[in-house]
Amino acid sequence: MNPLYFDNNATTRVAPEVVESMLPYFTEYYGNPSSMHTFGGTVGRQINDARAKLADLIGASPEEIVFTSCGTESDSTAIMAALRSNPDKKHIITSRVEHPAIKNLCEYLAKTG
Repeated sequence: MNPLYFDNNATTRVAPEVVESMLPYFTEYYGNPSSMHTFGGTVGRQINDARAKLADLIGASPEEIVFTSCGTESDSTAIMAALRSNPDKKHIITSRVEHPAIKNLCEYLAKTG
């Protein structure tokens, strides 16, 4: 029996072509892309190439592409960028059903002004 998975809001199966593309980064190219050594530098260049391809695909500049490690970091990055871009704005409106990643950040921001 094939399972039916309905919680794609939390985790989604990775497409086979993505798994295939990513396998070398789990087995061969696992160096720290921020490192000064060649092993990590190779990964850093590949990340920059991916950033440029993605930017071209969506009509952005590579500097506008930010890779994050998870949904919480993505949410926080987007909210903080919006706040920095609009320093005169002091209100964020959410709802009771807001995801904890947003709710917790908004509560923190409310406490810190």
